[in-house]
Amino acid sequence: MESIRQTRFFAKNYPQLQGLRAVPLALCLLVITLWANLQHGPARDLTMPILVALACLVLYILVDQYYNRVYGRVKRTISHTELFLQTAGIILALIAFFIDTRNAINISLLGLVFAVVFAFTAFWYCRPSAVVFTINLALAIILSLLSLSPLVGIEEWWSFLGLKYSLLGYSFLYGVFGVIDGVILHIYFIHSLPTTQGES
Repeated sequence: MESIRQTRFFAKNYPQLQGLRAVPLALCLLVITLWANLQHGPARDLTMPILVALACLVLYILVDQYYNRVYGRVKRTISHTELFLQTAGIILALIAFFIDTRNAINISLLGLVFAVVFAFTAFWYCRPSAVVFTINLALAIILSLLSLSPLVGIEEWWSFLGLKYSLLGYSFLYGVFGVIDGVILHIYFIHSLPTTQGES
């Protein structure tokens, strides 16, 4: 019975459990954040971020080919709930970014949105693994506490990382946490699913 339940879980969430798929985007965000931190005033030459984005796109394609070749491909449709949550997440992230750039409130809404992403990953995809669930939940809690830290008088924590602005701080952490989470999710994936060849 447990085997059947796990098989259904993997079939339903197969692409999302392939953690390395998230690493190129996290690396792109991380590198561009570090690049932006080195800028003085508005950036005029965008060659570097464009090259980084292209490199990460190539890396994503390689990761996709790796998963399809080694573990096969499961065709599935995205449920209306998933589509709604993903769309809502993007919209909320854009709104949070807009508000944070204007320093309208004393907390970081973008940091809270990032925290929700990790919490969503924990509860939606990682419940069968206590370790992966705990790690994602811990990352969500860390981001939540940092986002709310100005309420208790903790200001500019990002300066301890050598970053100039709060947005860079949260982008940096999300990039680092995204890489860590992707690698851990991949380890869980390969230890929970037997290796196959070709498509299934």
